[in-house]
Amino acid sequence: MIIDRKIKLKTIVTEEFKKQVQQEIQDSVKQIEAEVNYLDQRYKKIITELTIKASPQAQGLREQLEWEKKKREEAKAGLLEQMKKLNELEEGTEVIQGETTGPVELKIGDNWDRINNREIVVKNGIIVEIR
Repeated sequence: MIIDRKIKLKTIVTEEFKKQVQQEIQDSVKQIEAEVNYLDQRYKKIITELTIKASPQAQGLREQLEWEKKKREEAKAGLLEQMKKLNELEEGTEVIQGETTGPVELKIGDNWDRINNREIVVKNGIIVEIR
């Protein structure tokens, strides 16, 4: 019988890995900041127009803007926390990058733990070990 099993993807921490992840985090933070700026500009314009018209929708839009900004600020804080943790990682340690699936053939008498607990270890984009 052939089934799909989960396989952990691990990365060995190197200076190159840290730089790559830092760049990804910085790009994400910049994207969030751009979204917040866009929301500020867009909603200021809409709220000004609705306030001039004395529309009751102004308060609802203001609350929605604050919720959207808060959601993005929380995401930014989470990214900055990831950056802090990344900087604390020692080179040579292994970190889980994700998970994938792969087929495996099962036979009577197979060791389930050995079959099911598989890992692929990568260093600087190169597979260095399959466990």
